[in-house]
Amino acid sequence: MPIDSAFVGLYRSTARELFVPYVSPQENGYRTDVRWVAVRDGQGRGVAFLGMHVIGFSALRYAIEDMTQKSRGTTHPVDLVEKDFVEVNIDYQQTGVGGEDSWGARPYPQYTLDPRDYSYAFRMRPLETGDDPMPLSKERFVLE
Repeated sequence: MPIDSAFVGLYRSTARELFVPYVSPQENGYRTDVRWVAVRDGQGRGVAFLGMHVIGFSALRYAIEDMTQKSRGTTHPVDLVEKDFVEVNIDYQQTGVGGEDSWGARPYPQYTLDPRDYSYAFRMRPLETGDDPMPLSKERFVLE
């Protein structure tokens, strides 16, 4: 039986709100099956990422390297320092993070990306204050 976490819709959040303060920091806040995402500054300027198909993304106030640990439990959320930028990752998909336990079980097969060639495409479009990415997301996407 498929499990859904959210209905198709238009969602708004901040990079701070996407962060999950796990006791042992790791990549987090990832969103899947996204048609487009816009990242804006306080004045409304930014960039839109528009997937040819659906994409995955994360947008955090920390660099991935800041959450990479030599061994689990050597860093905690209090050790992280927010950056003056938002690090955005655009992906095709990610393998799930675990199975039935949190101490080493592999993700279920349906949440695992098998080793093979994958491809995906997205467009990046600059956004000015007031620009609406929704019409951009409906434009025909052609690879050349």
